[in-house]
Amino acid sequence: MDPAGRERLYHLLQTAAHRLKTRADRDSQGVAGVSAAQAAVMFVIQREGGATQRRVAEQLKLNESAVTAMVGRLMEAGLVDRAPSATDGRAWTVSLTAAGTTALEVFRVSLDAMNAEITAALGGEEAVVRFAEGLRALLEISPTREP
Repeated sequence: MDPAGRERLYHLLQTAAHRLKTRADRDSQGVAGVSAAQAAVMFVIQREGGATQRRVAEQLKLNESAVTAMVGRLMEAGLVDRAPSATDGRAWTVSLTAAGTTALEVFRVSLDAMNAEITAALGGEEAVVRFAEGLRALLEISPTREP
């Protein structure tokens, strides 16, 4: 049997991802008031200095409709604003509000703690780098396609 099958690697990856996502959602909802997925959208907006919803979707490899729904919820919560794009008359540029910036700062604290625990669990920085390389290789062999 292949080592990945013998070690039940697919199952372990799925279970670990689910548990980490559940914890990140629980922690972020409690301290920052946003889900981990919403925080990911906000991190892209912050990094880009404002971004179109399409750009956010591309960066996160999500359907644009999913990002549109998240942006709507983030707008309702007062965490992002939306304005017509200066470069594309059909698009909207999304930017963080002051409250959104504060929520991300709060979320970052719990995210940093989780990343430190992951680093320790994997055995240090070199192991994390190898693990990340392996995950990126998996993403290359399993690209997602939009319907």
